[in-house]
Amino acid sequence: MPIGYSRRIVAEIEQADTGKIGVRLAMICLLRDIPVKYVADYLGVSRVTVYTWFRGKTNVPERLNVKVQKLINKLS
Repeated sequence: MPIGYSRRIVAEIEQADTGKIGVRLAMICLLRDIPVKYVADYLGVSRVTVYTWFRGKTNVPERLNVKVQKLINKLS
């Protein structure tokens, strides 16, 4: 299990809609063991916000889509 991620969060990410950019970012972070704090700091949002994106509960705002896609590309 990736460091810093609970079993519950990992299970929710694995069941989330991979068509969402936030969930795609979550999958990469799980595989690469990248902490939510890193993502939140890089994007200038809270860890709670990132967790909601990771679980597919909310969508990444359009104003951050390009930055999130760049982060996905950087981490892939």
